[in-house]
Amino acid sequence: MKVKKSFKFFIPALAGIFCFTKVSLAESPEELKAQIEALKKQMSTMQAQMEELQKKLKEVQTTTENIAPKILPKDSKPVFGKPGFEWQLYGRVKIDYHYDTARMEFYNDFIGAVVNRWANATAKKTDYRNDSTNFNPRDTRLGALIYSKVGNWMIKGHTEIDFYGTTVGNNIIPRMRLAYADITNTQTKTSILFGQDWIPVAQLNPSTVDFGILTAAGNLWWRVPQITVRQKVGDCWELLGSLMMHRRQNTWSEERMPWVLGRIQYKDGILSKVFDKGSMLALGGGYKHGPHNSRIDDVDSWLLAGEWLFNFKIADQKFQFKGEAWMGQGIGDEWLRYDLSFNSRTRKPIKAWGAWADLVWVINPKWSLTIGAGIDDPNDNNLMEGLPKATAPRLLNDRQFTQNVHYFINVWYSLTKDMKIGAEWVHVETERKKWTDTANRFTLSAFYNF
Repeated sequence: MKVKKSFKFFIPALAGIFCFTKVSLAESPEELKAQIEALKKQMSTMQAQMEELQKKLKEVQTTTENIAPKILPKDSKPVFGKPGFEWQLYGRVKIDYHYDTARMEFYNDFIGAVVNRWANATAKKTDYRNDSTNFNPRDTRLGALIYSKVGNWMIKGHTEIDFYGTTVGNNIIPRMRLAYADITNTQTKTSILFGQDWIPVAQLNPSTVDFGILTAAGNLWWRVPQITVRQKVGDCWELLGSLMMHRRQNTWSEERMPWVLGRIQYKDGILSKVFDKGSMLALGGGYKHGPHNSRIDDVDSWLLAGEWLFNFKIADQKFQFKGEAWMGQGIGDEWLRYDLSFNSRTRKPIKAWGAWADLVWVINPKWSLTIGAGIDDPNDNNLMEGLPKATAPRLLNDRQFTQNVHYFINVWYSLTKDMKIGAEWVHVETERKKWTDTANRFTLSAFYNF
């Protein structure tokens, strides 16, 4: 920048000296007048050249500054680094205020099912309808994105943590949410991801305020270590293949085969003739064979899942309708369906099906409204086989049920672009063969993105 300024003032000064010298040597008024006119023309030409040079320097500087936003997806976040290698920090502060009308299972801070009204060990009836409140800041997050580009290769690194780790009192420790690298060839449109990311099939999630996003109520989700290959075909199709498995927590575990997954997605294309941009359909599934753990013999687990997302407008109002439907057997830990994959007494897999859907209405830039529902329905006979018929439902643990349904409605209000306040009502109906227990969760939430 100093060189640029010096260069800017050096040339006019030199021209002035030259002008003074030539004028002082002139012999007549006519010659002086002619020389002055010639110098004016030279100065005008030099000024035009300087303006052109400054314009080119400004274009070069602007091009350099705009490289990072072209690589990084979140243009609003601060970008660091240099062209070809950029990184970005982001996060959010979030707190949820819950009021529950009964006891619900799934680590308290997010809901799955209403607890069993009977104490499993003693088969004595409990007062499961105790109401409670909870102030939960654990969904606060921190993350980093790192991008580098070499030739046709784009390399993305992504790490993210929240505070849903093991806790004692207020000693909340971070938990790894995401940690992966994604290598993409921009010419062949092929990408390879390795590390921990969201499950690669049944990718959609409902727009709930509650962190649980319909856990055990139709939505299959989790973040699991994987190796995933994606291939774009044309402008609309994407093919996916993946190997996915939770890390081994104990050396006595005899699991050998990961989930082998595949997915095909169609986006926009002919859908754009009916719906707005971003609409898509997808079909995915997977298979796994082998021992589930030391208590389960070799079994076959499988999954088939369909997904849809449609963006559309009615009278200039924006809407989004999305959801999933699935069926399979032996679907458990990797899909956040703990104790619903295998019967430990018969050592057989449990068949199940589920679905969820929601409708998001973007009322205006400040307000949005969402309404939705989800259902998880394990096979009753598979689940309770081996239990005494008279008392079978009493002996199911708090995570087990014969059917579980969530209904929800929420609203978000944007104070600013990055600060939002939301409110939600979730109604839960948990069936255990002979009875259905109900509960409600009311949530007020606030978060600030940065």
